[in-house]
Amino acid sequence: MIGFHKGNEWIDELPTPVQAQIRERLIVSTLEEGEHLYQRGADAIGLYQVLSGFLQLKAAGASGNEILVTVYGPGSWLGEIPLLGDGERAYDAVAQGKVKVAILPKKDFEDLTGEYPEIYRRLLPKLCGIISGLLFHIEETSLLSLRERLAKLILSAAKTYGDKQREGTVITMPLSQEDMGKMLGVTRHSVQRELKIWKTKGLIDKQKGRWIVRDLDEIRNL
Repeated sequence: MIGFHKGNEWIDELPTPVQAQIRERLIVSTLEEGEHLYQRGADAIGLYQVLSGFLQLKAAGASGNEILVTVYGPGSWLGEIPLLGDGERAYDAVAQGKVKVAILPKKDFEDLTGEYPEIYRRLLPKLCGIISGLLFHIEETSLLSLRERLAKLILSAAKTYGDKQREGTVITMPLSQEDMGKMLGVTRHSVQRELKIWKTKGLIDKQKGRWIVRDLDEIRNL
């Protein structure tokens, strides 16, 4: 499992004038539920930032089943690799609810990186992190049980979108059991069965559509 994304990431590390140059060239648009930001196989025409809402990165498995690769939340940037490699999109980027996004067109990206090469230096750690995450995901899928992988997914969501409250850590992003199954490569029923055990033990709960992690330490030890 690659994890979840939130925040401005690499752009925050750039000098303020460079950040301003990037933001001046952003074009803002709004997506509705289920609408594509881009589709697999499309040419890379720009770099994207999620301003509000959530974008899901999806792929189709060999048997036709849908795979949920990761989720991008407010502040996240995406689309760097195919833009840098002058290639095609490898996944579908789909709006989860209403989403506001900004695009930095390819021509503007090329102009800015030509003038400010430090942009490449700030992007490099993120790209290395993506590669490491993919390799780690392959290792986890091969070696860990569903219980262990589900625990890691819940902990990642709690770390990225957790709001500590009296009743526990509330995961503020939308995350259904079906989504979890698609991220882990298992059925919704398998996830539901495991979470039912956790609920019985008082480790997790769901209220008003949000997951509440009541015992992070215990889930870490699963």
